[in-house]
Amino acid sequence: MALCLAVVATSRYSTDMSAFLPREPDARQRLLVDQIKDGALSRMVLLGIDGGTPAARAEASAKLAATLRKSTEFSGVVNGDAASREVDQALLLRYRYVLSPKVNAERFSSQGLHDAISHTLVELSGSAGLLLKSLLPRDPTGELWATLESVAGGSAPSSTDGAWASADGQRALLVTMTRAKGTDTDAQERALTVIRKSFDALNTDGTLQLRMSGTPVFAVHARSTIRSEIERLSLIGGLSVFALLFGVYRSWRNVAIGLLPVVSGILVAIAAVALSFDTVHAITIGFGTTLIGEAIDYSIYYLVQAHDPQAWRTTYWPTIRLGVATSLCGFAALLFSSFPGLVQLGAYSVAGLIAAAMVTRFVLPALPTAPVPFARIDRLGRAVAWLAAWMQRLRWPAVALTLAALVLVLVQRDHLWASGLSGLNPAPLDMQKLDAELRRDAGTPDLQHMVVVTAETEEAALRAAEQAEQSLRPMLASGRLSGIDNPAHFLPSQIVQHERLAALPAADELRSRLTSALKDLPLKIDRLTPFVEDVARAKNEGPLTASALAGSSFAFAVQTLLLPRDGQWSVLMPLRLPAAGASTNTEDLKSAVTTLLSSSPPRVEAFYVNLDEQATSVFGQYLRQALMLALAGSLAVLLLVAVALRDFRRTIRVLAPLVGAVALVMAAHLALGVRMTLLHLVGLLLIVAVGSNYALFFNQRVSQTSGAALPRTTALASLALANVSTIIGFGVLALSNVPVLNAIGATVGPGALLALLLAMSWAAGDARAASPPGAEAA
Repeated sequence: MALCLAVVATSRYSTDMSAFLPREPDARQRLLVDQIKDGALSRMVLLGIDGGTPAARAEASAKLAATLRKSTEFSGVVNGDAASREVDQALLLRYRYVLSPKVNAERFSSQGLHDAISHTLVELSGSAGLLLKSLLPRDPTGELWATLESVAGGSAPSSTDGAWASADGQRALLVTMTRAKGTDTDAQERALTVIRKSFDALNTDGTLQLRMSGTPVFAVHARSTIRSEIERLSLIGGLSVFALLFGVYRSWRNVAIGLLPVVSGILVAIAAVALSFDTVHAITIGFGTTLIGEAIDYSIYYLVQAHDPQAWRTTYWPTIRLGVATSLCGFAALLFSSFPGLVQLGAYSVAGLIAAAMVTRFVLPALPTAPVPFARIDRLGRAVAWLAAWMQRLRWPAVALTLAALVLVLVQRDHLWASGLSGLNPAPLDMQKLDAELRRDAGTPDLQHMVVVTAETEEAALRAAEQAEQSLRPMLASGRLSGIDNPAHFLPSQIVQHERLAALPAADELRSRLTSALKDLPLKIDRLTPFVEDVARAKNEGPLTASALAGSSFAFAVQTLLLPRDGQWSVLMPLRLPAAGASTNTEDLKSAVTTLLSSSPPRVEAFYVNLDEQATSVFGQYLRQALMLALAGSLAVLLLVAVALRDFRRTIRVLAPLVGAVALVMAAHLALGVRMTLLHLVGLLLIVAVGSNYALFFNQRVSQTSGAALPRTTALASLALANVSTIIGFGVLALSNVPVLNAIGATVGPGALLALLLAMSWAAGDARAASPPGAEAA
């Protein structure tokens, strides 16, 4: 135990969803995995400032951005303030000739220059006239304006008082990118702490409120919530079980000894997972609190039944051992999953249950325990015997109810299980709503529908993305798409940049062409000297590089949409649907995009992906595999019980309560409209684990053993105590606000009670002569 404690203390724990992702994903699944684990979106923090006046919000936004830019925790901060705008405008102006999609040899011919300058002069009378007039000597062809249209893509945030703001102007907006990976929750928490402290320092009058969202916020909140919930519920459940046991044992020593199987099981289980995996997932630890539900049963059986330890080992231990074996069969099947999360749960359960059972069998008999007197629990035992007699009379109604539940589950099976991540998302609905609002206002890319282009190098990926966008132009023209986001808008491929630079004439040639182009225009060539100088400078500077984007808002788009992955590079190209996107047939969209991308260049892979559908597909695959493994585990339990009992009727009496309890719990979820998730499935396995002990005890043949056998009421009292402790241990989890913990508690608590009642109804022998509670024993 000391060695296990040392392993537990030095292990790495995580709350991200990486343990619940496929071990060997395909290309589309890999995209989802990368985005969840290390993608730029997993490092993006969206900030909103509410309250106060628009001017106060804009000033706070500028001060907060300036402070965060000095912090080493962030790779970038943008908010549309003067500092951000200056950086962006200077970059666009400097590199407009490699960024403008209109630059080509024809545009810089004499006639092309004439047409472009004429268009600019006409636009001087429009809404952008002031900007165009100030830039006319440097940019008469309007390349900066063309570049702005290209990079903005219609998704730029609104601006109020010189800073980004929501559409209604009531919230200032900032977007930050943390340096740490999305899976480094400790670093993400430090970054969020820096944001809060920086904001508190500038919000001296308390009139402003900070709103934060994004994957780092969710991850830190999830870890904090799960940790606090586990501590709170473990304390409540532990104290409740402790009070129950002390009320029965009336011995501090017995209570302490009775908790040894639980503590040892949890320590061994966490150590086993820590030694087998890189990290121990928080959900696995949360599941660890539920081990008390079965491990505590073992010590209750021993402390209540073992008036003679030697007789207990020969009379009752074989039944407990078979119950442990059935539990191991159910959970061991998870070890064969291709999803690390399921393997962790399986390894945890198997190691923990074996340790708890071995401590009960070999350690507890060596300790000075005081058996519970018969008289203290005789009344409880007779009450359970009376209830069991009544449940035997209700056996056939229970059978009918079980069959009805099975029929309902089979008929409504399509509505039983939840799809996607919704059931595992620990973020409250208000946080999810805020995230949607901030993303919409900030204009961050919507990755639901997108084209993914993968090539061997960054340059090849950018070039392929440009070609893919050209292939999709017909869909833009027809209105089936309203826009395409592409990092090549901010960082064109070197080939395209060199083509545009090659289209620029030398200074002398440009002056000659301008002389011809300006003949019938009210503009003197001398006024365009800055234009000639800028063109010459652009040709000498050469193409734009990714490093030149650092510090600008465009760096965010490149980091988000241009990803190094497994020695290759992928470009994400989010597709924006028209205003009536809700009615768009995504299957037609998928088919059309796939057809257009079918002729990808050699060594380039291009495909369409719907990220929501992909998440649903991945976790649907996850759930299907888990169901198959659970079915395999159930078949193993069936074979084990059949071989161990070698009696068809007794085998049915042991298995029928387990089937009934599971079916009724599933039917109850259907009736209540609660879709079950993966953690509900784990809860069903736990019902089988604890219920098998009840069913085996009610069908053991201790009455034929020697005089060392206990009174029947004592054995029944031990079952009742074990059941109540299980209901308490799992019942408190049902009070949790964390869906993964609530799912287990709400499933196992009622399921354990149903398993006990159904085990009574299927009990061997005749219990009709049992006395009701309060009556004298026969």
